[in-house]
Order: sequence, then C-alpha cells, then structure tokens
Amino acid sequence: MNMGIGAMLFHLSGGTANMPDKYYGKKIVQVDMTENKITIGFEDGIQIQLWDNGQSCCEYRHMTTDDDVQSLVGHELRRIEAKPGPDGEGGCDDCHEQVFVEIGTDVGFITVVNHNEHNGYYGGFGLTITESEKD
Repeated sequence: MNMGIGAMLFHLSGGTANMPDKYYGKKIVQVDMTENKITIGFEDGIQIQLWDNGQSCCEYRHMTTDDDVQSLVGHELRRIEAKPGPDGEGGCDDCHEQVFVEIGTDVGFITVVNHNEHNGYYGGFGLTITESEKD
C-alpha cells in the first residue's frame, strides 16, 4: 500500500505532539465519539481528541466501534495502542485500510476501528492526539 502525501507529511513532521502516556493514570469522566474522532474528558478538566490527521485529498476517513464507549467513564486510562488491521477492497475496487485503536482502562478496554478508503494513492494513517481544556 502506498502512503499518501497527508500521512507522509504527518510522519515526516514528527507525528502527534501529544503522546498517549501523558494521560495514563487520569480518571475518565466523559467520552464522546463522532464519525471521525473520539473525545475523552478527564477529571482534571483536560480533554483529548483522538483522530486521523493523515488526509490529503480523495480519501474517506472515519471511525467505528461495536463497543460501548461509555464503559470507559469512571475508570483510569492505562493505554492507547494502535494495532494493524486488515486491508480490503472498498467500493469500485478501491482500497480500504483499517487500524485498530485499543483504549484501555484499569478494568478493560474498547476497540475503535479507524478506516481509510481511497483509490490506492492515499494510504496510511496519521493518528493524532490533540488536547484542550473542557469548556
């Protein structure tokens, strides 16, 4: 699979500014998931957003899960780990890449699947953690 320019630039620029272990041990008080990111709020008022910052052009990037994201609430974050997923075909013989992101606490974990559907020239992922203070 070819790495697309967006994913390549993401990695060449050093990747995400916030490493996951910065948040380990924090108590989760809120979790929200949209089509393209998961937001985790902590007891200290910090929020992080996990999303794919690798898009450059003609990709369809989105996140899915079959797990209950609310099961993370009330527990300590222990890990965020990306694991390779299967590659397959999307519509019209396009490529469909996947990466599994496990978000673990002191009592269990959920798996979020990050999808990148593209024509073969926009591969790769740029998993990013951005931080903000809760409004």
